[in-house]
Amino acid sequence: MPYNRAHREPEVFAVDTRPGADGFVYCKGCGAELEGRGRVSQPRARVSFMMCESCREIHGHDLMPMPGSPTFCYRCGGKDEVFVGSGIAPITYHVCPRCVPERAARYRAHDFETPERVVEETKQAETA
Repeated sequence: MPYNRAHREPEVFAVDTRPGADGFVYCKGCGAELEGRGRVSQPRARVSFMMCESCREIHGHDLMPMPGSPTFCYRCGGKDEVFVGSGIAPITYHVCPRCVPERAARYRAHDFETPERVVEETKQAETA
């Protein structure tokens, strides 16, 4: 079975209280609002690009900036914090401290372990 991070750690986003915040997505390369792109209604819907046209030209990619470049949150446009895991093949994480503050705090503490999925455990206990 292929590895899929979405099955390991669900995205739990903080509530964004900015007016109209749920209606937009932002460029991963510069943080500017992506014109003509509303927030996708399905949480795991496939997107064809995550950067504005100028950033796609600069970085030569439709989804992410070149390695080493700053990245911005697709949900809120704020600057991502970059964390590098440990181990033989460390993973680089780009995490928005506004949208996923709990994960950012864990990663700042160098805790890259996936927390238990409490939601599934609760559902299993209810059906037992």
